[in-house]
Amino acid sequence: MKKTIALILSLAVMLAMAAVVSFAEEGEGELDGPDETTFRVYTYDPAVAWAPSVWFNTFDPDGECTGTDFAIFNSAAPVKAVGFPELYAGISANGADCTVRFEIFKWDTDAAKTVSGTPVVSKDIYFDGDVKDLHIPFDAPAPAGQYLFRVTQLTGIGDEDQRPYSVLPISDLKFSASKLEFDARGPFVFYVDCEKKEGLTDYFLNLEGKESEIEILPEKTVIPRNNIGVHPIFDYGIVTPEVPAGQVLYSFALIESPTWMNTNGDSDVIYEVYKWTGDYEESYKARPIASGEILNHADNSNLTLTFGTALRYGHRYLIVITRSNEGAIGYYEGVMPVPDGWEFYEYGEQVFDYCAAIKVAYANVGDLGPEATDEPPAEQPTEAPVENPTEAPVENETQQPAEQPTEAPVEKPTDKPAEKPGKKGCGGTVAGGSLAVLALAAFAFISRKKR
Repeated sequence: MKKTIALILSLAVMLAMAAVVSFAEEGEGELDGPDETTFRVYTYDPAVAWAPSVWFNTFDPDGECTGTDFAIFNSAAPVKAVGFPELYAGISANGADCTVRFEIFKWDTDAAKTVSGTPVVSKDIYFDGDVKDLHIPFDAPAPAGQYLFRVTQLTGIGDEDQRPYSVLPISDLKFSASKLEFDARGPFVFYVDCEKKEGLTDYFLNLEGKESEIEILPEKTVIPRNNIGVHPIFDYGIVTPEVPAGQVLYSFALIESPTWMNTNGDSDVIYEVYKWTGDYEESYKARPIASGEILNHADNSNLTLTFGTALRYGHRYLIVITRSNEGAIGYYEGVMPVPDGWEFYEYGEQVFDYCAAIKVAYANVGDLGPEATDEPPAEQPTEAPVENPTEAPVENETQQPAEQPTEAPVEKPTDKPAEKPGKKGCGGTVAGGSLAVLALAAFAFISRKKR
């Protein structure tokens, strides 16, 4: 009898433990808030590591060590608080402590007009070292709607050239560009505490003007940084894997692309995208299917190229990024080996020893229909002219027919592309520029170690 009771008790304990484990696993991924009235919306996956990257003291056109960045979101419920998993800051012992301002603006037409208004929330917080789980509650909930969340370092360079700093973390985001938008430095990670609403599942809505027939997917890291190497950009080519069926390559980014603290406003690049034929020169001679220019890139922010629906499924693509001004700009090395489908080129020559750290975002588009082609239209069959019967000429005074003016033959268009301008580089200054860039890189690396 005692054995039977012991067995029953053991089974009861095991069932209870199983129920607890099951409950823990079920609730582990829920994005719930600190209490029953709050739903916490994480812009990132809390289970994935984040890293310090948005340095406000380096995004600083006037050299005063201050900087700012913002994020835009559209909440379906009233907003009670915002916060960060961690904020990194200097310490007073090194003269690197600082004050940071956090502001929430109600959205009004565009970013410039929005920040010219009065914030609905504004809080200045002093930091003397790093802070984990930085929670910024509002005095009263802000109504549901679209907001701009701005972060600004207020403390500038001290009397003894001390450099205070504050840094926000980055990670892959859970939301796409249709629901989150950032200024030049982003995308930093943060969370938003909303009032919990019964039956509400999507607390973040599409941003105003971002409603689209295509479903933009969250950006993902495909080649992470190895935290070792860095290279300048002069003429850099990247070949992508084939874009999956029913999707487009919506955007491409070089992760945390450095400018070596250049603040001259001339860290610029142009980019062109071609269909990949399997050969670099042959691909590059074709007509580009997408192109653009990025001006005044911010140090250590993602160098993001957005293509919309131009890079459609069923093809690989060659992306060529060329420095277009005097300002330094580069890319960080990614973890080797290179994933299948990716290839990398410097000045048209394939590089095998290292690669770039890369993020991409795809979008679901379904069937886009027939693809546009550069081929000339097919010639239409022509009918032979019908000969009209002629009458025998009357023998009379004959007149010489007047000469008809002749037209120069029209040259048919050919598929031969126009000659491209020469590759943009630094000519005879490449060696000197590279040494300068490497020196700057070493300086930046040592400076960060000191932090």
